[in-house]
Amino acid sequence: MSEYSGPGAADRFLGTAHSGPAQWIQKIRHQPFCVLLLDEIEKASEEIFDVLLGVFDEGRLTDPWGRLTWFRSAVIIMTSNLGAAAAEPFGLSRSAAPAYDSEAAGFFRPEFYNRIDSVVTFKPLSDQTIRAIAIKELSELSRREGLEKQRLRLTWSEALVEKIAQAGFDPRYGARPLQRCIELMVVTPLSRWLVEHPQARDQTIEMDWVDNAVRIELASS
Repeated sequence: MSEYSGPGAADRFLGTAHSGPAQWIQKIRHQPFCVLLLDEIEKASEEIFDVLLGVFDEGRLTDPWGRLTWFRSAVIIMTSNLGAAAAEPFGLSRSAAPAYDSEAAGFFRPEFYNRIDSVVTFKPLSDQTIRAIAIKELSELSRREGLEKQRLRLTWSEALVEKIAQAGFDPRYGARPLQRCIELMVVTPLSRWLVEHPQARDQTIEMDWVDNAVRIELASS
């Protein structure tokens, strides 16, 4: 929804005279039984919130050409990072985490917030989950075409997984930086190692984290 911020956001959201109704409106008309996802809704313009008032209230939307689109059979989900940067709980909440419903209520106008059926809070990723994601990404790396063509297998140490999990997790952005972290910490050094060892094939490559750097070597036979 960050694409629909600034002046003229509502016009872009609903469609233009040249192209007609927006693509998402056309899809709703053809498939009314659907799930509509509005990602990062807090980044949208106030104009968008005004447009959505009728959708959330009566389940109907009137486009600039006066045609109605019904949303009574659709499930609308809005995602938001509201409260993700808050360090202290709000109101009477006794939990260590912020009260995200209070954050949403303070951000949206009352007439908009009161039309939301439920505010669902997602718990932050646990250390165990971050480690599982790091292992999954390393497994995906081991299946890249260049490695499979040379019949090279990758193994990694717990120290490397732990370092990737620590460096690739951000309390605000979750595990999104993790892929970038793997590219910098593992993929780049591994690529250089492969260039320096063109004869390596049909072997196992061991990766470890030693002295603040990834150590890459062939497994001893």
